[in-house]
Amino acid sequence: MKRTAAILVTTMVAITTLSGCGGGGDPYCDAVDKHKADLNTFGETRTNAAYAKYAKMLVDISKDAPASIKPDWKALSAATTGIVEAQKKAGIPLEDMKDKAKLKKLDPNQLKQINTAYEKFNSTTKQRDAVVKNVKQQCDIKLK
Repeated sequence: MKRTAAILVTTMVAITTLSGCGGGGDPYCDAVDKHKADLNTFGETRTNAAYAKYAKMLVDISKDAPASIKPDWKALSAATTGIVEAQKKAGIPLEDMKDKAKLKKLDPNQLKQINTAYEKFNSTTKQRDAVVKNVKQQCDIKLK
């Protein structure tokens, strides 16, 4: 009888552990796992369309994120969306930011809006570090 109880307890602990760390059934971990490739290559494709996709992905993950980390996911999404919006307002797509001729056509206010958006994005280091740490601890998923 004691042996059966020990086996049952061991099985329950194993199931609980697996469901809590990416073994399926956790919507947050499932969302992160679904987007793992995009999260690991975030920013490599520098186009308005890619950054809009990144922002949507971050919103999708934030919907299932625990309350303790949700603000960090939302901050990352807002900063990413801010870049796309600034580029659109300035009339220059992200993919053209290395084209010096196109950049020269922008007025100082447009450049300031773009720079402000990039500064906000660059100031999310704390949030990026927090989500990477949280995903590792909670989901046992390692992100770059």
